This record gives sequence, C-alpha cells and structure tokens, in this order.
Amino acid sequence: MVTKISWEDIEKAVDEIAAKINQTDFKADYIIGIATGGLVPLGLLDKKLGIKNVLTITARSYTGEKQGQLNVSYLPEIDLRGKKILLVDELADTGETLGQISRLLVEKYQPLQLKTATLAINKKNCKLLPDFFVIGSENFVVFPWEKDEFPQHF
Repeated sequence: MVTKISWEDIEKAVDEIAAKINQTDFKADYIIGIATGGLVPLGLLDKKLGIKNVLTITARSYTGEKQGQLNVSYLPEIDLRGKKILLVDELADTGETLGQISRLLVEKYQPLQLKTATLAINKKNCKLLPDFFVIGSENFVVFPWEKDEFPQHF
C-alpha cells in the first residue's frame, strides 16, 4: 500500500510545522534542505518561518523504494559554528538519512543547536523521529514531485 500526499496536504503540513516551531523558543539562523526531496518543504518553510539564510545539502540513499548506503555529494562551505540550524527533508522513512546528516552537520559545523523537520514519517519503520513532523503513515509515502519516479502510484 501507498500513501499519496497531495499539494493541499503539503501546504497544510507546512503551516502546521511552522506553527509547531513558532510555539517553541527555537529560532533558526539557517534552514538547510536535503536535496532533492527536501527542496519543496525547504522553499515553503523558509517563507513561513521568515528564515533568510537558506542552504542545501545533496544526499541520496534511495534507489526507487529501496534504501541503500547514504551518499553525500555536496555540503556547503560556510561557518555555522554557534548557529541554530533547522534541517529539513520531505520524509523520515527509517530516520537513517536524517540521523546521519544530523551527525555530519554537528561534526563539521559545530552548531549551537540543530533541529529537524519533515513533512511526513513512516510510523512503522522510523527509528529516529524528527523534532517536527505532521503526517504519519505506515505505508510507503509518495509526493507529487515524485510522479515521474513512481508513475505507478499516480
């Protein structure tokens, strides 16, 4: 089974995540999206949260629906020591990618604080929950921008 997320679901989720973040005392200096899946939530969340400093990381651990070894092909060259970072992706399926990239960011940049946000989680598989998320599913999750990658679900 598959959970298909609509654009309307995404807009609602972004509003809810922004509200959850704004209810805390966490105010990110930088928002970092994991490309490519995290680019859409990154672009929507930076506007909702008013974060002007936007960065990306390029990483891939999936081929189709199969997770493999994480390959990070791009990290920004910037000094983030002592900064508050919000790391964004579209989905925490197992949480492995989010966890590994979080550890990498802490080691490389030594931020003051790092929080994570995803639109969705896989409630059955996710071992490392993001700090902020809205949608939970026990199925494989697909997003509208994955139409070409998973045409069988559209």
